[in-house]
Amino acid sequence: MASSGRGKGPGVSDPRAARARELHRLAAEADALAASRRSERDRLILQLRAEEPQRWSYTTLAAAVGCSRELVALVLRRNA
Repeated sequence: MASSGRGKGPGVSDPRAARARELHRLAAEADALAASRRSERDRLILQLRAEEPQRWSYTTLAAAVGCSRELVALVLRRNA
């Protein structure tokens, strides 16, 4: 039988539903933080390449950042 849970919504009084809700909230926060960090990473890659293109080749950038050359190319293409 379902709980009435007035004001809380259906199932929120169940600890499993409450835990799932909390995990959903945490995942959304993690997604937002990851997007922010990717944006900053991309901005820094773009700055380095724009300021010293001879020094910061795709391969050098990839090694410095710790990612693939393909990711560097994607970042630079996407923001060209």
